[in-house]
Amino acid sequence: MSNPTVYDVARMAGVGVGTVSRVLNNSTRVSPETQEKVLDAIRVLGFRRSKAARQLSTGIQHRNIGAIMPFITHPSFVERLRGMQLALNHQDNDFNLVLYNVSEPDRYHEQLLAIAAQAAVDGLLIATLNVSDEQRDLLTQAGIPFVTLGDAGTGALNCISLDNVHGGYLATQHLLELGHRRIAYIGDEFTNVYGFPTSELRYTGYLSALKEYDVPYTAEYVCLGAHGEETAYRLTEQLLTLPEPPTAIFAMSDIQAVGCIQAIQFHGQRVPEDLSVIGFDDVQLSRYIGLTTVRQHLEQSGYLGMQLLLDLLVNPDSIVPRELPPLELIVRDTTRRYSGQISSSRASG
Repeated sequence: MSNPTVYDVARMAGVGVGTVSRVLNNSTRVSPETQEKVLDAIRVLGFRRSKAARQLSTGIQHRNIGAIMPFITHPSFVERLRGMQLALNHQDNDFNLVLYNVSEPDRYHEQLLAIAAQAAVDGLLIATLNVSDEQRDLLTQAGIPFVTLGDAGTGALNCISLDNVHGGYLATQHLLELGHRRIAYIGDEFTNVYGFPTSELRYTGYLSALKEYDVPYTAEYVCLGAHGEETAYRLTEQLLTLPEPPTAIFAMSDIQAVGCIQAIQFHGQRVPEDLSVIGFDDVQLSRYIGLTTVRQHLEQSGYLGMQLLLDLLVNPDSIVPRELPPLELIVRDTTRRYSGQISSSRASG
């Protein structure tokens, strides 16, 4: 059977060939409903657009590397992007970096489908999003090598991963070593629309440390919600109203740690004199505010991921695996040894 053409796609979608061409070229002149019909037809027919055809239609001869991720403006993703661009700048190549922001989980697969159908990139970096067997096959059949950054594919050759369980353990162990025993955990909901396992993995490390130090588990100290500073603020307020509030908080990200600190200070208490707070990531903001945190080398993650992808493109038969440096506890100004006393500001509440 011959390969399907744009005419076959147009016939199945009930649109003109020009509309199919506009969808393939990412034109904004196509309604979302029509775009979805065209992409559905592309998927059903297994249409694949050649790179040569794309370059002829656009007149562009540059080679592109794509980076697909959610929350493209969040600090942790910005740092990964900085590392990707640095790696490109350090190489003698003509690649452009093309960003794909997955603002809704349901659009992730459709975006991968469009990338494959359009032959839009020569390689793809996928940050924190899981890659299913179907999606892996889709990219492989389209001849698009990819590298994942984060938890997905841990141990795989084409993955730059970190040990989130160990990171959660390191953060909690630091607080335990300072004498804290009432330690709260603030993190993302374990079941989330993106399927991120990060919060649950760091929570597992939190539990492991408590168990090792014979500290009883307290369900009231585990507060989960949507990722973000405002939610962390609200969850911290809940902790402060407990009959026996925690003396320390492990927030699963630096941004959530900022929300914790703001809530503590708003209620007339001090960090770290009344409550110690530790985050996770070590984004640039953390260095400015003196946040104790666990460094996961975000920029280097993007840098190494890009290096690995370039290797796959240039010499796929001779790949050198890349590994991140070990997670690192960074002690700054938001944690201190527990004195066992309540300061006057806290006692007056």
